[in-house]
Amino acid sequence: MANVTATTADKFIDEIWSGELNRAVEFKLVIGGLFADWTARMGNSGDIFHLVDRHNLTANTKSASTDATPEAITEGEQTFTVSTHQIVAQQIEDFVEVMSKYDTRAEFTKAAAYSLGRAMDVGGAALMDDNTTQTVGVLTAELTDDNLIRAWQYLQDSSGDGPYKGVVSPAGWGGLLKIEKFTQQLYTGDTAGRAVHEAQIGRVYQAQFYASPLTVGTAPNSSGHMWAGDHFFKIVKRPPSPHAWYSPLATSWVLATDQIYGMFENQEADEAAAVTTRARLHGVRLQNLK
Repeated sequence: MANVTATTADKFIDEIWSGELNRAVEFKLVIGGLFADWTARMGNSGDIFHLVDRHNLTANTKSASTDATPEAITEGEQTFTVSTHQIVAQQIEDFVEVMSKYDTRAEFTKAAAYSLGRAMDVGGAALMDDNTTQTVGVLTAELTDDNLIRAWQYLQDSSGDGPYKGVVSPAGWGGLLKIEKFTQQLYTGDTAGRAVHEAQIGRVYQAQFYASPLTVGTAPNSSGHMWAGDHFFKIVKRPPSPHAWYSPLATSWVLATDQIYGMFENQEADEAAAVTTRARLHGVRLQNLK
């Protein structure tokens, strides 16, 4: 007996194309936004930003009838080169635009904006694993209350001015939510339950914490950071900027979006009299898990 099967009736079975695209997962971009913006300090031109040190002087005992000896300090400087130039580019033929049911140009423009923002977050996160002197926590393990108190003490010891900020991985954030001080309204002042329902950690030890899947490290290792004021900063010479031109011979659009910027970590000038050194004083690396 001849049967009507999926093969013999193939032409009678229609195919449906989704009205929506299965867009790539996008992480929340938070790290770049937490960096202090020093763009205006550099102005419109130049590629190297100079930050000159100014250290403290020595208080000497003055003897009667004896002139004081003037103190001379040879100061140094830090230089920060704004040289990261990134671009996302594509060429889209008119044939595709005409034949596709999807707005391909709009979709890839959105993808380009996310790619550039993500690259800036990754660049910032890489700086957070660069402090071996002031480090708390253990890789592959959750942060403890003692770890955070010690981090706070590091910043206090060097007179780090607020606001304090912190970034950890989602796994590190989950560990902090197990500490009552980060969820109990008596500590955080949160009467709406945001810490539990929205995973928003309260301001404890003067620091507002954020979570990012883009912290540096490969699971189960992750390095976050807690810092004061302008310890981390960025200089943006060109924010993400779209460019386009049409090629009549190729009957296609060439689209490009680029950015020029730098993500930096400042080393603070030491407090001791007459020294001319600097160190990463207003930042603490948070070793934890991912």
